[in-house]
Amino acid sequence: MHGMKAPLVQAILDYVNENTARFHMPGHKGGKQVSPSCFNLGWPYDLTEIPGTDNLHAPTGAIKEAQELAARAFRSDACFFLVNGTTSGVHMMLLAAARPGDTVIIPRNCHKSVWDALVLSGARPVYVWPGYDEERALATQVAPEAVRQAVAENPGASAMMVVNPSYYGLAPRLEEICGILDEYGIVSLVDEAHGTHFVFHPSLPKSAADCRADLWAQSAHKTIPALTQASYLHARRGKVDLNRLQRIHSMLTTTSPSYLLMASLDWARAYMEEKGRAEIDRLLTIIADVKKQLRQLGIDTMDDYARPEVEGMDGTRLVLDLGELGLTGIEGEAILRKRGVQVEMSDMRRVVCICTVADTKEDFDRLIGACRALWEHRKQAMDKGIKLSISREIPRQEMSPKEAFYRKTEYIPLEASPGRICAGIVGAYPPGIPAFCPGELIGKGGITELLEIKVMGGRLFGVMDGLIPVIEE
Repeated sequence: MHGMKAPLVQAILDYVNENTARFHMPGHKGGKQVSPSCFNLGWPYDLTEIPGTDNLHAPTGAIKEAQELAARAFRSDACFFLVNGTTSGVHMMLLAAARPGDTVIIPRNCHKSVWDALVLSGARPVYVWPGYDEERALATQVAPEAVRQAVAENPGASAMMVVNPSYYGLAPRLEEICGILDEYGIVSLVDEAHGTHFVFHPSLPKSAADCRADLWAQSAHKTIPALTQASYLHARRGKVDLNRLQRIHSMLTTTSPSYLLMASLDWARAYMEEKGRAEIDRLLTIIADVKKQLRQLGIDTMDDYARPEVEGMDGTRLVLDLGELGLTGIEGEAILRKRGVQVEMSDMRRVVCICTVADTKEDFDRLIGACRALWEHRKQAMDKGIKLSISREIPRQEMSPKEAFYRKTEYIPLEASPGRICAGIVGAYPPGIPAFCPGELIGKGGITELLEIKVMGGRLFGVMDGLIPVIEE
C-alpha cells in the first residue's frame, strides 16, 4: 500500500489474498456470479440521486420498478429495499405493528435487534420459550402450542415475532403459527434473515410469503448474491397500513442510501429468478454427497433432524456436530481455518457453514479435505459435549425495555446482582437464550446457572469482565 496506513483495508486484503474457502456470509462469496464486463459493483457505480437513478424515499422510476419486481419474485404485496440489513427491517416491522404500551409476543431466543425495536416502539414484551434439545444443547423453534397459549393469555397482543429459519437452518411450523395469529387478528412478523432463498425452490422450507405472514424481512446478503447490509422488507395487505410502513421505512433509512447495495438487491433478485432453482438443485445435489463423505469421517451432519416444533431443515445449511469426534465447535473452527476454510460460526459442539448458489464443487472439495483434519484431531474420549438442562422460568418484568433503556445504568459483579433490575441482554452460549432481558428482575437461580455454564466452557454475553449492567438504584 506504498506507506499508506489503512488497517481495515489491509485486513480485508490479507483475507482475500489467503484465498480461503468462504462458508460464511455474504452469500455472493466474493462475487463469483457477477461478470466484470456486466456489472462489478465497483467504485464507478457508487452514485446518488440524480436524474435516472430515482430516490428510495419517494421512488417513481428505476427503484420503484426494482422493488415491484422484488415483490413479485418474493410473492409479497409490497417490497422495500433496506440498506442497513434486516436489523433495520425488524425495527420497521415492530414500529409498524405496535404502538407504545402494546403487547408483543417475542421468542426468548430472538435476535438482539428485537429488543432494540422494543425500545424504539415502547411496546411491552411477552416472552415464549422455544423448544430446547437437551441432548444437543440446542434451542430449536417456538411450537404452535406455545403460541396458542400465549395469544390466549394475551388476546389483545398487537404482534408476534417469529424466526424462519434459525441460524442452524431449523424452520418452525410457520404456516400453523401464522394461522393462529390470524384467528386473533395479531400481526405476524417474521425475521426471515436466513431464508431469502426459500421462495426459489420447492424442496426448501416454506417462505413467510407462502405462510401468509403479514410482514417479513430478509437478509439478501446471507443466502443470495447481494452485498452485505442489503436486505428486503416485505408486506402483505390486510392488517398493516402500508402508507404508515412507508413513512417508517423513510424515517429509519439514511437519506443517502448506497446505490451499490440497492443495485445488488436488484441484481440478486434477477439472478435468482433466472437461475435460482437450477442452481439450488445443483447445490443440494453437491451437499448430499458432501454429507455422505463427512459422515464417513465421523461427523454428524444432523440429517433428518426431527422435533415436533420443527417443520424441517434448510437443505442448503451445513451444520456439523463434532461431538462424536470429542471436539468443540470452537476447536473445529480453528482447525478448519488453518486448512483454508472459514465457517460462519461455531458453538460448544457445532460448526455452521452457510452454503449458497455461489459455492462451487471445488469449494466443497476443500471443505471435505479440511474436515479430514478434524478426524485426525479427534480425541480418545468421545465426549458428547455440553449437555445443559436450562431453567424455563421467565424473570418478572419490572419495567418495559424502553423504560430500562432511559434509566441510569451501573455495572456490578454477577454474584451481587440478584434482586436488581437488568439493564441489558444477558445470557450464555450455549444455549444462546437470554437469562435476563432489559427491565427484568435478576434472580439468584439464573445467575447460578450462568456461572455453571461458564465453568463448563460456555461463553457469557452481555457481561463485561464479570460485571452485569443493572438499573442504578
